[in-house]
Amino acid sequence: MPTRVAICCCSYLFGEGIKRFIEELKLDINAIINYTDNKEMIKAKPDLLITDFFSLCNFSHEISPKHKVQILLLGTGCLPKIENHRLRKFLSQGLIGILSPTTNSSELKKVIEGVISGELWIARNRLQDLIPSSNGIVNKKSPYLTKRETEIVKMICNGHSNKEIMKMLNISEPSVKSHLSRIYKKTGVSDRLQLALFASTQVKLY
Repeated sequence: MPTRVAICCCSYLFGEGIKRFIEELKLDINAIINYTDNKEMIKAKPDLLITDFFSLCNFSHEISPKHKVQILLLGTGCLPKIENHRLRKFLSQGLIGILSPTTNSSELKKVIEGVISGELWIARNRLQDLIPSSNGIVNKKSPYLTKRETEIVKMICNGHSNKEIMKMLNISEPSVKSHLSRIYKKTGVSDRLQLALFASTQVKLY
């Protein structure tokens, strides 16, 4: 299904440059719109939002939890390290990836394809900092996960992609997707990020 992409940056010209980059990548995207108005962008309900730190800070409170937009954050060399507590807030609002300041057009294609397919694009060491522990608290509502499902959840918490999990466990990629589908159903989540956050507080990984 084609994806609707919105770009919203503090610099319109910067956003236009990203838009042209994406158009040249010829991805399965329905529309790419560079917004200057935050409210118009939010009303459009894009599937993927590409934005910068300052813009996201300005309108993040306006993003409705009902609209699960995937957010790709642009990293810039002049930006100081974002505090973990602020990143956790962004994660709860749909942040699924952070672009390195050195990202080129070919890497941008790989990132967009990855996040559209549901993969996280956050440095593993940063993700591990954001998710307090891979051994959560067991409660009465915790789902039962098999040994293989537990292994996969641990790998998700460490930021591994489906292809990496496939190689590490020596199983096919369809098998990884099948396991993930069952895990999502058991835990009541819909993507990798929700699963990682859920695992840190709800599920004990043996």
